[in-house]
Amino acid sequence: MTTTNSTDVSPVGLWQNLADALNALVTAGQFPHFHDLYGASNHWQHQPFASTAAIADAPWVVFDLATQQFTVSTKERTHAGEHHRRPSHNSR
Repeated sequence: MTTTNSTDVSPVGLWQNLADALNALVTAGQFPHFHDLYGASNHWQHQPFASTAAIADAPWVVFDLATQQFTVSTKERTHAGEHHRRPSHNSR
């Protein structure tokens, strides 16, 4: 496997970094599967996540709807709605 370890922050460089990270997961036997949560539990918002079927309790990478960033989590925390919550309007 060839990795670039690029510090290039251009769109192409960032996508290459993502490709390198995905290739490293495959090499480690952690074949990533990409999904989209969508339903009443997350207020009918699309919420992408990646997981692996190789290990039942493997980490998940989920898009946190409150912070608008991807984060490492677990299946349980994600399905419990931890990353579906929006910040309170009173938290200014």
